[in-house]
Amino acid sequence: MFTLAYTGIRFGDAIALRASAVDIDGQRITVSHSATHVAYEGIVETDTKNHAARSVPIPEFLGNELRSVLDGLTPDARVFPGREGDWLSLGEFQWVFDNAAVSVGIAGVVPHGLRHTAASLAISAGANVKVVQRMLGHKTATLTLDLYGHLFPDDLDTVAAAMNAGALTAADELRTEIESAQTSSAQNGQLPAVS
Repeated sequence: MFTLAYTGIRFGDAIALRASAVDIDGQRITVSHSATHVAYEGIVETDTKNHAARSVPIPEFLGNELRSVLDGLTPDARVFPGREGDWLSLGEFQWVFDNAAVSVGIAGVVPHGLRHTAASLAISAGANVKVVQRMLGHKTATLTLDLYGHLFPDDLDTVAAAMNAGALTAADELRTEIESAQTSSAQNGQLPAVS
């Protein structure tokens, strides 16, 4: 659950995750495959939703948790297997997730909500829209903004203050140049200095 909430990877990405894709020291997960249930076929592994691999940051505390999960796994082993060692099904995960949500007083939260949690945490930590887009595996920044634009801070006051400071600095520099030129001209006897 922490992996979904702090990396924003999809459930299908998580269950397809192999040990070799998790770099604890580099604090990255490489998401290159996904798995989903297909009628009459069971769980099928394919490439990711957008058909492109992506690198997702791992917060240090999560890396410490994953280190113990990875201990003893072969590089090709699933990081999050089901009870029988095969695919972790959504139903199996949902049962554990729902019980955990009820026990902490947030009944009704769904696993996909953890993806929104990750986006919110990244944005509140100051991540720009392109970083959030890459982290979530969105095809475009427009999609990320459509979904999470309301969470990005309203920087209008900050922009206005920065533009004002820039204008004041430019005006001061121009005033200094004019006064310096007038003083130099006055000293050469060309024009009187303006005070």
